[in-house]
Amino acid sequence: MRYTNKEGTTLNLDEHPPSDGSELIPAEVQANTRRDGNKLPDMPLTPGYTVDDEGINNSYAIEPDMSRAKYPSPKQQQRYILLGAGAILFVALIMLTAFIVS
Repeated sequence: MRYTNKEGTTLNLDEHPPSDGSELIPAEVQANTRRDGNKLPDMPLTPGYTVDDEGINNSYAIEPDMSRAKYPSPKQQQRYILLGAGAILFVALIMLTAFIVS
């Protein structure tokens, strides 16, 4: 591709085919390759994403396994009662202050 019709020195004498951008590597891929080397991940790439009809990746968070919560101990129950009472007292004082000021 020539940028000028004149013979002699031009900006680019080589003919290059048009680029579709497929040879470009994103910066984060280059940074990860430099940091991790050429190690391949041990786990398969399939969990965590799906591909829709148009070929676009839909990335979803990988959800952890569910487990049942443990019933709180008596000490935790007492703490919850005290925190609840403190919260009720705090809200009551805020409302009382608002009524007194207005």
